[in-house]
Amino acid sequence: MSLKSLNRLLRVASHLLDQAAADVRACGLEPATEQVHRIGRAMVELIEVQRRIYAAQPDLQPRTLAASRREADANRLFTQLMVEALDLEDAGNVAAALEKYTQFIGLSPSHHHREIVREEIRRLSAPTVQA
Repeated sequence: MSLKSLNRLLRVASHLLDQAAADVRACGLEPATEQVHRIGRAMVELIEVQRRIYAAQPDLQPRTLAASRREADANRLFTQLMVEALDLEDAGNVAAALEKYTQFIGLSPSHHHREIVREEIRRLSAPTVQA
């Protein structure tokens, strides 16, 4: 298997995961938000593999994804933050995850990434409903 073949497979997987996240609500799988977040975590991991492929073989990176140096740095910072914060959350340390997210808002030049992080803060700060 070549990096080119692996990249093709990951692009297909990315589109399938994106579609799955969109379809979760329509299927009635509850809690929908939690299921979408799980799919999102898979997407974060997939994107990290793609990023490494593009670093090893830049010609495979789609032109539409070619980011400026500043955008690439913001994307790298965001990916690192999400992996660390999700690991903290999975370990039950929600307070530390919230702190990571809060710190990121002050560091990131990317409005888009800050908005995603703000949504994560809202999600983690919302009262939980006991079943």
